[in-house]
Amino acid sequence: MARQPSDTPKPRGRPRDNAIDDRVTQATLTLLAAHGYSALTLDAVAKEAGVTRPTLYRRWSGKAALVVAALGAAAPPLVASSTSDALADLRETAVDFIVRLGESGYAGTIFAVHAEARHDPELAALVFGTYLLPRAILIDDIISRARKQGTIRADLSNGMVRDLVFGPLVYNWLVVGEVPGRDGVGSLADAALRAVRV
Repeated sequence: MARQPSDTPKPRGRPRDNAIDDRVTQATLTLLAAHGYSALTLDAVAKEAGVTRPTLYRRWSGKAALVVAALGAAAPPLVASSTSDALADLRETAVDFIVRLGESGYAGTIFAVHAEARHDPELAALVFGTYLLPRAILIDDIISRARKQGTIRADLSNGMVRDLVFGPLVYNWLVVGEVPGRDGVGSLADAALRAVRV
């Protein structure tokens, strides 16, 4: 009897080695922290990770894509709180993210790459589309729920609300150099929310 072809196509080539991805990610973050984005080279990452340059190009299209992927792996996910009180959810989501970002040890590196993106269109597009936009969508959803509940000022756009709530928390980190702990971040968030609350 003739053998029937399988409905499930077999993957071509060798399966992707997650251990290599992890080594490259760590090497990228280490070199970013030490030298910054502008000085980072794929040759240096390959050497630090113990891989070849072609190995990097099989996984990422170039330096910007590699760096944004590394930031995505290093940054804590934005976990949107969802209760019957959307304004409280906005506070908890902001506080939780900033605290975990500080605990990650990569906040300075992430902020530095954001600053570099202002001068690099390719990096800026990837940072916005891959890193920032998914988080912004989650935050906008919470703000929209708060609007329906009548707790957010109507004269403020979602972007303004987002900046007024998250901005002081990030600014405090940049100025002070460390996250002041959950209670301290919570106090800052409470002060920020007074600016957007009805």
